[in-house]
Amino acid sequence: MRRQSHLKRLPDGRAMLNLACGTKLHRDWNNVDFSPYAFLASHRALARFLRRIGLLSRDRHQAIEALEGGILRHDLRRGIPYEDGVFDVVYHSHFLEHVERECATFILAECYRILKSGGVIRVAVPDLQALVLRYTATLSRLQGGDGAALEDHQTSVSRLLEQMVRTRAVGTKQQRRLVRAVERALRGGPEGTGERHLWMYDRYTLGALLAEAGFTHIRVESPDTSRIPDWSRFCLDVNADGSPHKCDSLYVEAMK
Repeated sequence: MRRQSHLKRLPDGRAMLNLACGTKLHRDWNNVDFSPYAFLASHRALARFLRRIGLLSRDRHQAIEALEGGILRHDLRRGIPYEDGVFDVVYHSHFLEHVERECATFILAECYRILKSGGVIRVAVPDLQALVLRYTATLSRLQGGDGAALEDHQTSVSRLLEQMVRTRAVGTKQQRRLVRAVERALRGGPEGTGERHLWMYDRYTLGALLAEAGFTHIRVESPDTSRIPDWSRFCLDVNADGSPHKCDSLYVEAMK
């Protein structure tokens, strides 16, 4: 695997890595992704053409046009294309649940390899505990005779299971049938584009996985708290209005 030699650094000299960034990135970080967004971000003319002929939705095109800072397109299942011990921070959000458990172990070992001694990894995943507690809470309401809880209960089941069994790519429901068929032929379904959840984690199982990779000082954080200096100014875990980027998320940090 070819190693990348050029690193972007913050003005204070830190090297920061955002893996599987999608459209949530920072221009001063090193951003890596393998999605169609990463490809089209480097081929803006193609993105505009696909938008004109209706094969790219307005929302997706706007997301691509808003991307700044550059994305390295790379399949992380093949490893992380950087030298040992070069990063101060490694971050990935809602990525680990999309790879098989064995691959997750490999990816975290790679994160450990490329971090400096004393470096920090920050991982965000859907919180299995929160999802299960939401399910059991609505179930208890139904068992207690609260018929109005059914809609909330169905939502809790969907949040727990939908991305494990999804058959149609997100964002395609409103597309014309022909456009949807062409996109599926080009990209594949959710099983081929990495949209499906292949495993789920709570604070204990994710902590155990990090420890297995060699990390220490493992602890749970919130979207706006971190041992990473100036974390909140990067706005990677929150939306523009300050709300969490993903609902029912678990944020765990550890050190090398």
